[in-house]
Amino acid sequence: MAVKFVLSFLILMALQAAAQEDKYFEIGGTLTLNPKYTEAISSITWKHKGNIVAEYIKDSVPLEYLGDLKGRTKVDLSTGVLTVSNMNKSDDGLFTVEINNRVLPVSFMAVGVRKLDGYPVEVHVKPLKCDSSLDQCVLQCGDDFNDAEPVQYFWKKGTTGQWEKGEKKFNISKATQQFETFTCKVENRFSEKTSGPRDNPYKESAGSGLDRVLMIVLPLLILAVGAGIIAWLIIKKPPDEGKPNLRRLNM
Repeated sequence: MAVKFVLSFLILMALQAAAQEDKYFEIGGTLTLNPKYTEAISSITWKHKGNIVAEYIKDSVPLEYLGDLKGRTKVDLSTGVLTVSNMNKSDDGLFTVEINNRVLPVSFMAVGVRKLDGYPVEVHVKPLKCDSSLDQCVLQCGDDFNDAEPVQYFWKKGTTGQWEKGEKKFNISKATQQFETFTCKVENRFSEKTSGPRDNPYKESAGSGLDRVLMIVLPLLILAVGAGIIAWLIIKKPPDEGKPNLRRLNM
C-alpha cells in the first residue's frame, strides 16, 4: 500500500512538473492564468507560492480572496480563469489550482518583466583602446537588464545593413573594417530599444593614421609647391626689369 502511494505521488509530481508553464507578465500589468477546464465548477482553490489567494465551494463558501493579492484578484467561476491586476515583481512565483477537489496537472510559473524604456542601451567597446594593433575587439550591447530579462540581442553592420540576431557581445576585427558603424537592439516580450550607431574603432584607427600622414606630408607639399612657384618667377623675370630706361634719360 505504501509503495502504491509513493508511486502515485511520484506520478502526480511528474505530471505537474511536465505541465508547468512559464507565464511572463509586464510589471504593472495584468496576469491571466487559464487552467482550460471544461466541466462545471463546484469548487475551486487557487494558490500562489503555496498560499491560498482565491477559494470557492458551491453552497458552502462564497468566492473570497485572500493573501497579498487580495484586491487585485478575480476568478471566473465558469472557466476557472484567474486574473491578477497591477502585478509587481514580488508577485513572481508558482500558481497552482484545484478544481472540484482535484489538483490539476498544470501549474504556472509567473515571471515579471520590466519594459526596456528605463534601461540605457549603448554599444561599448572592449578594450577601450581598440585599434589596428589588435587582432580582435569586442562590442557589448548595454550593461545589465535586471528585471527585464529574458532579452534578445540584434546587431546591424553599417547604416543600411539588416538586423541579425546575436549575443550580448559581438566580435569585430580588421576584417570588419569596411563597416562605418555598428548598432545594437535589445528586445523582450513587451518592448524593444535600439542604441545609437557606434563608429567602427578599426575605421577610426585607419582614419587617424591617414590624418597623421596628411598632417606631415601636406605642409611639406605646400612648401615644395611654393618654392617651385618662386623659382619659376625668378627664371621667367625679364633681364632689364628693374633697370632705368636709358633711352628715356637721353631724351
